[in-house]
Amino acid sequence: MKTNKFFATALAVLALAGFTACDQPTPTEPLELTETSVTMKVGETHQLVANVAVESWTSSNEAVATVADGLVTAVSAGNAIISATAAGVTKTCVVLVEAAGSTGNGGTAAQVKGTKIWPIILDAVTAEANAAKIVGDLRVDDTNNFLYVWPDGTSYNAGEGTGLNFHGNNEGYVALTVANIGWSGCGFCLGEASAAAAEQLRQAIVANPDKYFLHIAMKATTPGNHQFYTFNDAVTSFAVGTATIEAGAVIGDFTRDGSWAEFDVPMANFAAAMANLTFPTGGNIFCALSGNATGSQLNLDALYFYEK
Repeated sequence: MKTNKFFATALAVLALAGFTACDQPTPTEPLELTETSVTMKVGETHQLVANVAVESWTSSNEAVATVADGLVTAVSAGNAIISATAAGVTKTCVVLVEAAGSTGNGGTAAQVKGTKIWPIILDAVTAEANAAKIVGDLRVDDTNNFLYVWPDGTSYNAGEGTGLNFHGNNEGYVALTVANIGWSGCGFCLGEASAAAAEQLRQAIVANPDKYFLHIAMKATTPGNHQFYTFNDAVTSFAVGTATIEAGAVIGDFTRDGSWAEFDVPMANFAAAMANLTFPTGGNIFCALSGNATGSQLNLDALYFYEK
């Protein structure tokens, strides 16, 4: 453990100095935690250990896990980031809490599919837990990447996105409700850096289409069909529901009981047509249309491209 290394180093310095160098500063190390991720079950505790004295411990989601002096208590299934701070340095540990009695299939909230991902909607806890997989971050930051609602922000009404998201966190999700204007639409628009990453992804899909998928999670308590487009063009169009709104095929529907459903859309379906595209700066990596079904909910989460 690094704690032992610290004390061994300190003693060695004192021995070399003959115990006469009392005015020399005590050697220190940057803050480190012994673990960067932990999986627990509800009701369990786990002690996180740092190599230096920690000034403060915090949890990003105390409904999932609490922490006191490094002792983490698992409260409910989901994810939380435990942060330790010392001398202005903060280190984190992602805690994945599974339901009591789980065999590992429950509480897989921090896990996303694939070996590489390009997230469009992904909560901060899950993104940090899967940071090593992220090749291009396409998420909205309201600086370079934006979510636009057409026309003039009135075709959808914004919802709260409350309750647990697809990954079991209280981190929110995109929640929209169709307004009474006859049609509705929105797009995730990318700035220069993200647009370049999207163009590289498009080229990779065209070169090896069977390896790439679009993951999308949805939930609702209302009926209604939804049309989606990727890479700024209708050649990638598909629908979720009972019928299309414009072009493209219906890939499936889901139970409208407020529970999350997920779809994995093979990008091989569109690769040939995508070969003739180029993704532009300011283009929409993902668009949604929900027709004129007033009050229909469009709740989206865990929206990302992945390479299997």
